[in-house]
Amino acid sequence: MLPTLILISLSGLIISKNFRFGPFNPFTVYFSIWTIFFILFFIFQGLYVSTSTEYLLAHFCAQILAIVVMLVSKATDRRLPVGYILPYKYEPHLPTLNILQSILVLSTPVVYQKATTFARGESIFSVIGYMNLRYAFNEEGMNMGVLRYLYPLSFLVCAITIYFASQKQVSKKRAAIAVFTAIFYAYLATGRTFFLMLFAFTIPPLALTGKIKGKSLLILGGVLMLFFFLVASMTAKGTSTDASIIENAMGFIDSAQSYVVAPFVALYMAFEKLHTFTGGENTFRFIFSILNSLGLAEAPAALVREYEYTPIITNIYSVYEVYVRDFGFAGFLIPPFFLFIHWWLYKKAKAGNTLFVFFYAASVYPLVTQLLEDQYVSLLSMWIQTIFWCTILMRKRSQQQAGNFHNANNSSYERLAP
Repeated sequence: MLPTLILISLSGLIISKNFRFGPFNPFTVYFSIWTIFFILFFIFQGLYVSTSTEYLLAHFCAQILAIVVMLVSKATDRRLPVGYILPYKYEPHLPTLNILQSILVLSTPVVYQKATTFARGESIFSVIGYMNLRYAFNEEGMNMGVLRYLYPLSFLVCAITIYFASQKQVSKKRAAIAVFTAIFYAYLATGRTFFLMLFAFTIPPLALTGKIKGKSLLILGGVLMLFFFLVASMTAKGTSTDASIIENAMGFIDSAQSYVVAPFVALYMAFEKLHTFTGGENTFRFIFSILNSLGLAEAPAALVREYEYTPIITNIYSVYEVYVRDFGFAGFLIPPFFLFIHWWLYKKAKAGNTLFVFFYAASVYPLVTQLLEDQYVSLLSMWIQTIFWCTILMRKRSQQQAGNFHNANNSSYERLAP
């Protein structure tokens, strides 16, 4: 069954490439990720608990449904006329950008001090301090309070600033400050996926507009791997300062494959134990959270799950877990429908709508983390915040107004950089 899964996913990838949807389109991203995964699982399956044919069949149905979604999207796609230009465009709202970037920068000492406290006084740039900080977040339930909202905001400000710097509407100095600020927040989050989120927010807008292409994407992919390696070394996941470069590289690869493969097996183990389904308790957790805060419902389902031994220990179960717990086998058929949303956002972005460029870029993050866990409904609050911040960080202007605005203010952007 597994070779069939590889063949089906690879077929989806080939079809998406032949349809020429465009750079960073959701279908090519989706099938690339799952094709690579199924090949990895085929290679390393002997290290894990055996999965059943029925479980693999559920994934087969999900892949088939994803191909159907792609074919329907292609059949209903209406191409824009040649030379079509939107009657409006979006410019950065500089006063708001100034305020938010200043808040992010001025908050770094406060965030640093609080992180040091969580690290029990140890330096957060030492292995011991960093592991203490991660333990405080993951095991003791500590958090930054209201300051935690600055993490995704810093990624979004970074993405918007870099994008408009590439359009020569924001200074390179401002962009550099935004990059270092975002890296600071990603580092203090103590998780590899936060660097992935930063890159997901930042890279697709540049790729969609042709600012970066093949070679640049490979280089940036290498930079992302370096950040992954940094976090792995600081959390002793497959790397050690006492080991050789080759030993660290092999340890990192082993850690990475287990990080990617284990959730797939953990979902199988959890699915085998399920006898009753919760009918929406996890899928609609955001609504239950609001009702609970109003005293109208009980506490929502916990986001952090129990550990499974695959035998590699993990408490993440891939994108399907939330929906499978709620709806059983039918839950496997829900995530492929999200491709319709990705495609709609992508088409708007490709049509030149800058606001949707960032909406689509944000949607790339849950798309590329499907192997790990659900980031769609589980992070719904953050997606609402993202829509809000994007909306106030940009303003809509007619093409003529935008041109006049750019000409009149082009010389002032350097002065506006903090």
